[in-house]
Amino acid sequence: MRNDGRGLRAVALMCLLAWMVSSCTGQPSMPDLHTSSPLIGPYNVYSSPGHQPSGRLVLADSGFPTAANPLFSTSRFDLEVTSALWAAPVVFDQHFHAQPDQLTEVPLPENGDVQDGGKTIIMHLRHDLRWSDGQPILASDFAYWWHLDQDADTGASTTVGYDQIANITTPDIYTVILHMKRPFGPYLSYLPYAAPEHAWGHFPPIDLQNRQDIFQAPTVTDGPYKLALFVPQQSYTLAPNPDYRSTTFHGPFLAQMIYRAYATPDALSAALRGGQVDVAAGYTEDELASLAPLSTRLQTQITPAAAYEHLDFNLAHSVFQDIRVRQAFQLAIDRCGLLRDILHAPDCSRLTNQVEPPPSLVYDASISPPGYDPRAAKQLLAQAGWLPGADGLLYKQGQPFVVHLVTTSGNTLRAAVATRLQQDLRATGIQVTLTFYDLGTFFGVYERGGILATGVYDLALFGYANAPEPDDEYAVFHSSQIPSAANPDLGNYGRVVDPIIDQALTQGRYTVPYATRIQAYQRFLQRLASEVYLIPLYAAVNILVVNTSLRNVVGNPNIAENTWNIADWWLAS
Repeated sequence: MRNDGRGLRAVALMCLLAWMVSSCTGQPSMPDLHTSSPLIGPYNVYSSPGHQPSGRLVLADSGFPTAANPLFSTSRFDLEVTSALWAAPVVFDQHFHAQPDQLTEVPLPENGDVQDGGKTIIMHLRHDLRWSDGQPILASDFAYWWHLDQDADTGASTTVGYDQIANITTPDIYTVILHMKRPFGPYLSYLPYAAPEHAWGHFPPIDLQNRQDIFQAPTVTDGPYKLALFVPQQSYTLAPNPDYRSTTFHGPFLAQMIYRAYATPDALSAALRGGQVDVAAGYTEDELASLAPLSTRLQTQITPAAAYEHLDFNLAHSVFQDIRVRQAFQLAIDRCGLLRDILHAPDCSRLTNQVEPPPSLVYDASISPPGYDPRAAKQLLAQAGWLPGADGLLYKQGQPFVVHLVTTSGNTLRAAVATRLQQDLRATGIQVTLTFYDLGTFFGVYERGGILATGVYDLALFGYANAPEPDDEYAVFHSSQIPSAANPDLGNYGRVVDPIIDQALTQGRYTVPYATRIQAYQRFLQRLASEVYLIPLYAAVNILVVNTSLRNVVGNPNIAENTWNIADWWLAS
């Protein structure tokens, strides 16, 4: 779960067993993947172009990648390019099911690839993997990537999670064995990538970030496309990688792919309307009007996202330590009316009652909070000592009930929601002041005075975007994750301190069987909902603009991963 959209890499599984067997010459026979694990399911997106790579596609966004290498990638812009240039051992599809890409199967306890209670993870590589320069991809390349990731001199962007691996052994060139420090539930999100040791191994790790041909424009990669031309801060031109092989994907199917950056969202929208772009992502609902009118060659795809808008309490403040007050806030907000009047939704289907909305595999359908009931809200507030004055506002011991709500600037939809919350709470007798902050100030780390991190607010309105792995909740709700001067970049902004939540999140993190993990996370979800530690408002949507001739494009619920199956995109004539 990351603030406003940051997420992990995602992708998908196989189409037909017959295709896999005929395409994986020299591999061991494929097992039946339809085990009892809820983590896997069929790859049901693929349709075939029936011809060799052809057509030119322009993918564009309003920002340019900082790095095009999974060792250093951090943003949505980075991921849009790395998904084309790099393969992965295991990826996640649009249902959050794990699927094998470079592996012959997803490592699971059910198929014997997870052993010793989760302390041993076995990765079986396809036998036909090759780098874009034609050299074979070896088991040792995955071990090399992990060593680079854990070497401080490399400056890798994501080391936490991978640090749960104690060491890696490679008994043969097709087998990678991860020896974990302890059983680690989210291991599938931290399987090491491969790095081309034959091309990078003679450079000291400290030099990798300083080489354009490794950091920003890598020339030896293993994804469905490879770099043909790089223009700094402007574009990547990619060509099909004929050496790419995958257990799930079937392409590449495009003769040329161009990633192009535009300086602003308005410039990107103008390029779309002018026919210069085939695919664009990253739009928010308040920006939809800027897309009109689209030509007939483009369509807007709006699909559900595993992301949601919510209202955080600052639980360190004494007023919110009374559960009756938190419950009253929940009852005082007309969430369905908000959807109808602000988002112009036709119904209330986008309401979300928990922090793991579908397609999360730990979603708990039994959670259903009370609806809009301002009268009951006033009764609870009266029980907590907040009584109406002559002016209709609430007072306690002569002090008015005034709270400070903070949110992000530059988002007209969010501003309208904040104003609506202010009105709903005012109708209950609570005065709400509003302050808007730029993203850097709002989400800044503690030592830089970040509003959420330092806790200088009563209520906070913002969005969370979930990755497939529910362990993300640990960083947001475990009591050890409250930011401070000593730990400035932690993410428990609401200051949640609850031993039941801590126990459930710890069990989910250090337990491997997924059925047991589901039980742990649903205990967490139920406790979070019953204690009203925050108020989920509504689920977000994922917005893509796509050329009507483009096939197999499916938005991912992880909104940072819309290019999850880019290997299978193709243009119809």
